[in-house]
Amino acid sequence: MAKLQMGNLSIRNFFSGNATANVCPRRLSATLGLLLPLGVGQPAQADSLGNDADLDSELKFLAAERQFVVTASKMRERVDQSVAATSVITADDIRQMGARNLLDVLRIVPGLGITQSALGAREIEVRGVKGLFSTKVLFMLNGHPLDDNLQNSGSTWVYDDLPVDTIKRVEVVRGPGSALYGANAFLAVINIITLTAKDLNGLQTSVGVGSFNNQQYRASWGKQFANSAEAALHFNYTTTDGIGSPVPHDSLSLQGQPSVAPGKSQLDEGRYDVEWQTGYRGVHFDGRYISKRTGAFIGPGAVLSDRTVQDYDNYFLKLSKTWQITEQFSVDSQVFHDSFSFNNMLQLQPGFFDQVALQDTRTGGELQGNYRVDDQQTVIAGFSYTEDQQTDVVDRAGISPALLQDRPPFGKPRGRQRWGLYAQDVWDPFDNLRLTLGARYDEYNDFGGTFNPRLGFNWEFVKDYSLRFAYGTAYRAPAFGELDLTNNPVLAGNPNLAPEEAETFEAGIIAHPVAGLRTQATYYHTHISQLISEVPAQTTLIQYANSGSLVSEGVELEGRYDFDGVLQGSYFATNVVYQRPTAANGSLLAEVPQARANVLMNYAFGEHWNAFGHVLIKDSINHPANDGRSDIPGYALFDLSLLGQNFFAKHLDVSFTVYNLFDQTYFDPSPPNSGLADFQQAGRAYFGHINVRY
Repeated sequence: MAKLQMGNLSIRNFFSGNATANVCPRRLSATLGLLLPLGVGQPAQADSLGNDADLDSELKFLAAERQFVVTASKMRERVDQSVAATSVITADDIRQMGARNLLDVLRIVPGLGITQSALGAREIEVRGVKGLFSTKVLFMLNGHPLDDNLQNSGSTWVYDDLPVDTIKRVEVVRGPGSALYGANAFLAVINIITLTAKDLNGLQTSVGVGSFNNQQYRASWGKQFANSAEAALHFNYTTTDGIGSPVPHDSLSLQGQPSVAPGKSQLDEGRYDVEWQTGYRGVHFDGRYISKRTGAFIGPGAVLSDRTVQDYDNYFLKLSKTWQITEQFSVDSQVFHDSFSFNNMLQLQPGFFDQVALQDTRTGGELQGNYRVDDQQTVIAGFSYTEDQQTDVVDRAGISPALLQDRPPFGKPRGRQRWGLYAQDVWDPFDNLRLTLGARYDEYNDFGGTFNPRLGFNWEFVKDYSLRFAYGTAYRAPAFGELDLTNNPVLAGNPNLAPEEAETFEAGIIAHPVAGLRTQATYYHTHISQLISEVPAQTTLIQYANSGSLVSEGVELEGRYDFDGVLQGSYFATNVVYQRPTAANGSLLAEVPQARANVLMNYAFGEHWNAFGHVLIKDSINHPANDGRSDIPGYALFDLSLLGQNFFAKHLDVSFTVYNLFDQTYFDPSPPNSGLADFQQAGRAYFGHINVRY
C-alpha cells in the first residue's frame, strides 16, 4: 500500500492526461466527486514538467498528478481512495475553459449552482440548498478558513469573483466537513490553492479583457534561494462595468413609497489584491489582502439602486511551521489573524440612504500532530483556539450621502471564544479497502458545544469496481448578525440561537469498464435540522429562530473518457445531477432546479492547441407557492474556448472564449414576494487572455 503523505501538492493538469495506463487495484476505491479528476494514469516522475520530454510523457505526468487531494482528509491522498466526494480542478483546466473568475470554475462542479443575489454577492447552492450569504459553504485559501463567521458569516462578499490566474488548483469536497474543519463546513468545503515559489520560478504576467469592460491584470513572482529561503508574490487587479441586466419593474420601498424607475442593474465591480508566501528553514509567513468596491445588482430591500456603493477590506496573516519530531511523527503549528470590514452606502429609496459599517477580526492558532503508524495507517489529531471580535458598528441615515445622522446601530460590539479538538484515523487493513474514522468537538462560549463524527470506507470488491460509503454530521454556528440584529423594523436577531445541524449519508459505485473510461454514481441524503429561519415575531414582523428542517437527497452521475493515440490529451466528460430538496412538510424547496447537467469536451490538436466546449443545462426553477409568479424556464448555455499554450519555449499562452455562444436569454430567481422580475443574466460575452512566463 502506498504511503499516506502529508502536505500540499503541486498539480498542473488533469484534462489533458492519458488515463489508459495500468492501475493498481487497491487505488480504485474512489471518491464520488467531480468527473474532472477521474484519470487513472500511471504515476510519472515529479520533475517531468521541467525536462524537455515529449508530449506523451508530459501528459502521463499530468494524469498522475491530478489524482491527489489534500482537503478531503487534511493529508495528501489519492482521490480514488478518499471517502469524501471530491472534485479537483487544476490551473491547466482553468486555462482550457477560459475561466474569468472563481465562479466560472465552480459552476462545472456537480452539485454546485451559482445564482445572483439582489445586493451583489453571488449565492452558492450545494445539492439543492443555498443561503443568501453562502453561509453553508466553507471557503479556504491554501487551507486557511476564510469565512468570517461573524456578521454574515460567508466569504463570498470578497471571494466570489476571485481572479484565477494565480490559482494552482481548486479542491471541492461535497458533504459535511465539520469533523475536520469545524464551523461552516456544512455542505461543502472549497479550498483554493495558489501558485508557490517553486511553481513560479521567476516572473509571470497576464492580461485579460472582455465584454462589459472586463479588465484583469496580474503579476506574479517567485523564487527559491540557496539558503532554504523562498518567496512568492501575487498582485491582481480587476474591474468590470457589470452586465447591465434590464430591470423592467421593481418593488415598493420599505416605507410604501414608489422606488426609482425601471432601468438596468448597477453591479460595477473593482478590486485589487496582494498575496504573499515567504519561508525560511521551515518557517512560513503567508497572507493576502483584498480591497473591493462594488455597486449593487438591484439593491437592498429589493429596490432598484444606482447609488449604492459597497466597500470591503479583507486580509489574513498566518505564521506556521512544521516540526519533524521523528521520521514518523510531525507537528504542524500555526497562528493567524484575520480582518474583515465594510463601509457601505446603501440607497434604500430614491431619497433615503443608510451608511452601515463594522470591523470583524479573528485571532487564533492550531496544533496538529501527524503520526504515520506504517504504510497502511496514518493518525492525525489537533487542537484549535480562536477569538472573534466585532467592533466599530456604524449606522447613519439621511436623505442624501452628505446629510446623514447617527441612529441606533443594526448590531453591537460582540466577542466569541471557541476551541476545537479533533482526531482522525485513516487505515488500509487490506490492499483493496480503506477505512476512515474521525470526530471533532467544538466548544463556544455563547451557545455551548457541538460534536461531529465522520466515518467511511472505500472497497474495491471486484477489480476496477469499487464501493464507497460515508457518514458525517456538520454544524453552522449562528452569525453575529443573526444573534444581535437590532433597530430593524422588519427583522430582529435572537441571542438564543443554536447552531444548524446536518446529517449526511452517501453511497456509490465507481467503475472502469474499459481503458480510459471512468464512471461513477453517487446517492446522498442530507437532513438539516435546527434551521435558522425567519419566523413571525411580536415586536417586529419577523425574527431569526431555530425553526424547521429540510431534507436534500439526490443522485450524481459522472463519467469521463480520455482518448488515446492521435487524440491524446483530448477527453469527453459529463455529469448529471438529480436533486430533490424538500421542506419538513414534504414540499419542494423553491428557487433551485431539480436537475442540472454539464457536458465538456476538450480537443487537443497539434503540439500547442486545445479547443474546449462546455454546455450547461439547467432545469426550470419554481417560486414559492404564495409568490404568484410563473416558474423560471430551464435553459442550456454553450461556451467555446480556444487555447494556445507553451509558445516560444513555453513562455506564452493565449486564449479566447465566447460565453453563451447562442445568446440565450435566461434568468436567476429574484427574492420571493419582492415584486421584482427575475434577474436576467448576461447574453453573449467574450474574453481574451494572454499569459507570459519570463
